[in-house]
Amino acid sequence: MAIDPTRYPLTAAAFDRMGADDHVARILQMDAVWEGIRARVASGEQLPVPQLWNVVSDAEYTQAARSLSWQGDLVYAGSGLGLLHAYEMARRGCRVLIFDRTEVGCVHREWNISRSELQALVDGGGWTWAELDQVIMNEYRDGLVRFHRDNAPVTLHLPEVLNIALDAGALLAMTRAKLAALGADIVDFCTLDAVTVSTDVNQQVLVRVRTAANTTQTFGARVVIDGMGTTSPLSLQRFGGRPYAGVCPTVGTVASGFVEGDAPALHDRTVGDILLTVSDAQRTQQYMWEGFPGRGDELTVYLFYYDTLIPGKALGRPSPTLLELFEEYFSLLETYKPSNGAVHHHKPVYGYIPARHSLQRTEAPLLRGVLPIGDAAGQQSPLTFCGFGSHVRNLRRTTGMLDTVLRAGLEQTDALALVTPFQVNVSLNWVFSRFMQPWGQTDADVNTLQHHFMGVLERHGTAFATRFFRDEMRWSDYHKMILGMFFAYLPIVGIAGRVLRLRTLDWIADYLRFTWAGALAAGGRAVGVTMLERIAADLPIRWRLRLLAQIGEWRVMGWDR
Repeated sequence: MAIDPTRYPLTAAAFDRMGADDHVARILQMDAVWEGIRARVASGEQLPVPQLWNVVSDAEYTQAARSLSWQGDLVYAGSGLGLLHAYEMARRGCRVLIFDRTEVGCVHREWNISRSELQALVDGGGWTWAELDQVIMNEYRDGLVRFHRDNAPVTLHLPEVLNIALDAGALLAMTRAKLAALGADIVDFCTLDAVTVSTDVNQQVLVRVRTAANTTQTFGARVVIDGMGTTSPLSLQRFGGRPYAGVCPTVGTVASGFVEGDAPALHDRTVGDILLTVSDAQRTQQYMWEGFPGRGDELTVYLFYYDTLIPGKALGRPSPTLLELFEEYFSLLETYKPSNGAVHHHKPVYGYIPARHSLQRTEAPLLRGVLPIGDAAGQQSPLTFCGFGSHVRNLRRTTGMLDTVLRAGLEQTDALALVTPFQVNVSLNWVFSRFMQPWGQTDADVNTLQHHFMGVLERHGTAFATRFFRDEMRWSDYHKMILGMFFAYLPIVGIAGRVLRLRTLDWIADYLRFTWAGALAAGGRAVGVTMLERIAADLPIRWRLRLLAQIGEWRVMGWDR
């Protein structure tokens, strides 16, 4: 399958030079899925609800279980972030099987992360820095956030935010080898066909997959881990057709040949661009850039924009598909980093990254026996749309809780819902993402407002801004940001009403819940987290799990101190 060179001449030529034709079918598939989602949401229809998960009678279950080819503790469907999770659970003694529709460990995005977040892998005991150093492509001395402005734009310097570029493919290849060494079963090129649970909750979950040879296999496990990403059929079934709140279409390449130097527009191998704009809105979308240096003179560059999905309403402005955005990317790349025509693209990176508006641990009941992780859990930040950092940061928390649930034999109860990377301070950020989208006054709307917001963050200092971008925002931080923005840029009041409209009531409700969460954490600190853990040890198992889940959330947000 090839790209139409008459519609996308720059993209067709670049993909041909990269030898990336094998990516085209995947991109077209993603575009088709998301165009369908957008159309249905705009018309007020529910999303299609797959029916892969089913509850059957004991007799039907017994019949299906006769063809079992594997039995164990955990079956992982999807192998991106799931591979890291599977390795940690195998280390805890679980018998694990992982499968993917492609080769297990294959990714089409690159990852960056902060050193403090990566430390979580080492603290878990399964990794050493000597191993991780092999997959670290670069570590920067600084990270920048800046929004375009003709005169003196505010530049945030955040040296401890997303300051490490990882070779995602190499990391997952190493994880796969470590997982195999623990005796796990790894199955390539299989697609999920069905998940079956019995009316008898004491029975295993059955997972039927279809192989590349069009045969089927059935696996039995205590829990199925859904790591199939944002459009997972199990996730769509769980949410019953409810649409996402927003989506971030993202494209880019790993490239080299940019002009190097320390001027703002040039490629500095020691500096990462966390979030930048280089112009006002184009094609009625505010394009954002991210760039992080890799090995040698390589630079991974992303172009993306924020889009809202409003049930029953079309946005009234173009929402470029991935192919259209790729054409924009190759056309506009020189405005972000000049190369004087010498740029060499090595491979494409791309994806649709949706988010849901949620301010509670479980926005929809889990499918019995199915635990979503990574992007399938829908808990990534609606502001940064970052799944990798959140997954790694919460890995000890989620694997530890799952291990406790399994040991207690509560995997087919509502206790499984406590195994989540949910952070109340991340979920509140949906409101910030709304101000990353043009609202119809001038093309400079987003940049003007964000310039003032960056000024507020800058005035409160680097540590304050770092907490915001590292998902460690405290209640007091949020309060200072809101008041600071009010005094720095009074038009924000009218803009908020125009942008949020009736959703202003949602924000007020979210703010009250966030305030309650902050008060609860303050009470926890007053008692002492160590004391709470001692109390938890003497509680009945279900109450113990709830308290430990709350403590785990406080810890990962930095609210325990």
